Amino acid sequence: MSAQVPANDPVDRGGDPGARRGPGAADPGGVTAAPAAPAGPDLAAEHVEPHLLDAEAVYGELDLLRRKLDDQGALLRRNQLALTELAESVGKLVAQQRRRERSFTLSSFVAYLLFTVLLGGGFFMLYRSRAGDLVAARDRAVIDRDASAARVRELADQLDARAQAAAAAHDYWTLLRDGKRSEAIAQYPDVQGAELTPTERELFAEGEKKARAEMVDAGFLAGLDAFRAGKLPDAVTELRRALAYEEEGTRAAQMRYYLGVALVKQDQADDGTHQLELALAGRVDKAGVVDARYWLGVGLEKLGRVDEARAEYDRFATAQPQNPLSVTARRKSAALARMGAPKN
Repeated sequence: MSAQVPANDPVDRGGDPGARRGPGAADPGGVTAAPAAPAGPDLAAEHVEPHLLDAEAVYGELDLLRRKLDDQGALLRRNQLALTELAESVGKLVAQQRRRERSFTLSSFVAYLLFTVLLGGGFFMLYRSRAGDLVAARDRAVIDRDASAARVRELADQLDARAQAAAAAHDYWTLLRDGKRSEAIAQYPDVQGAELTPTERELFAEGEKKARAEMVDAGFLAGLDAFRAGKLPDAVTELRRALAYEEEGTRAAQMRYYLGVALVKQDQADDGTHQLELALAGRVDKAGVVDARYWLGVGLEKLGRVDEARAEYDRFATAQPQNPLSVTARRKSAALARMGAPKN
């Protein structure tokens, strides 16, 4: 790039560099030269050659141009140095920014990682808790379902049992209504084990008790009539049938008395004495039957149990001295005593 020197720029024609810089110009060292004193009228200049004046002007312009170039070079060097320093500062800032970005990126990554871990852990704990609740709810639902199914089966079984019990109750009531006492008594244990209502249970118990009492009464009366009529086999049959429905109590003791006497009279002394012993154990003598011991003695005598027979005869005669059979009892006791006495 070429610099143009203005035409009105004063030029020192003496060739002195200091004089050629002109007033107020700076030297290459950076020191401003003092302005030259205005030149006075130079009488010798009028005699200078014109071509010499042109060369000096060119040299002056070149020198001025050189000085400007030097100034521009110094300025460029200063600018380059400033740019270098600026570039270094920018580089340092960029490096710091990059380090900051890396640190920020790493911190962001760590924060993201921690956030992800915490969030994942939270979701996992929530899942575990929710899964545990769901499993517990499922287990409770399964238990409730099984309990409900068991309850349904239980209710179904109860309904079936109740239906069967209702049918059995109707059949049993039919037996009681029709007066089939023996069948009603025989089927009562089966009906008693059915699923009856309290009313049905009490009603059937009363019906069975009544049927049993009627059967005992009928058998006892029939046996007593046969005994008094001398129909001892019939009496034994009826009395045994009555005893099948009532084996204990005062009336049972009375039936055993008549049964024992009938058996003894039919020479079935073994069974007869057993029935008489049961009758006495049932305190039949306290119920108005006073000759039970007499007939027990007769049965024992038939069995050959002489000593026991004598004892029963004596006890009867002692307890019932006014009874017509007491005389016979004493006589039999004496006869048995003579039979058992040793001979000289």
